[in-house]
Amino acid sequence: METKRYGLRHPYFSIKTQTDHSFGGSQTWSSSRIMRKYGCGVVGMADVLLYMGLHQTSCETDLLYGMLREDGFLSYPRYERYLMKMRRRYLSVIPGFGVPGFFLPLAMNRYFRHYRIDLRASWCVRTGKILPRIEEMLRQDMPVILSIGPNFPFVWGRHKVALYRKENGEYLPAVETKAHFVVVTGMMDGYLQISSWGKEYYLSWAEYQKYVKKHSTCLTSNICRIQAKKKKRKEK
Repeated sequence: METKRYGLRHPYFSIKTQTDHSFGGSQTWSSSRIMRKYGCGVVGMADVLLYMGLHQTSCETDLLYGMLREDGFLSYPRYERYLMKMRRRYLSVIPGFGVPGFFLPLAMNRYFRHYRIDLRASWCVRTGKILPRIEEMLRQDMPVILSIGPNFPFVWGRHKVALYRKENGEYLPAVETKAHFVVVTGMMDGYLQISSWGKEYYLSWAEYQKYVKKHSTCLTSNICRIQAKKKKRKEK
């Protein structure tokens, strides 16, 4: 990974808020207390589908109508309504828990079936396959939902993994997190470029692997893979 660089083909979308502009969406903007505290999974799914809908004709849906403003930013009110629709229709949040990782592909596949999009989502690939799958999706211009799972087996543990900001070519510690979904938008220099809480951060791949091995499990710390649906062979 040290010498490989992958990124999306288009700039990641930005939402104009009252005071600033974002790097992706954030559950912290929601008027719902449950969403603010446990809605990162909904935001992850919504943002991936939003990016794909903006840049791939086959993924356009009525939920994105009027989202993009003339100045290139996304409409904040429309994004909020879009997020609530995604939660109500496809991916419920469990109070006090959030969204289990395996709920994400189930919800995405309902979305794909509803809009007749020939894609399929799946969860929990083998640990050694996670990075190649991230590379594969980025090459296909798909952001990737990555789960930084809770501590395991003691979910109340306090171990976390660091997220970094990049300044003048240096990666500086910014925040720490666990039991959280982020969206991967690129990879370089041993780091994953991610969107979380509407901001651009970087996650050390080596540190993530160490966290999963020592403090979590690949059952909850993994990715939601999206790939083209396999066509059924016609019987002769």
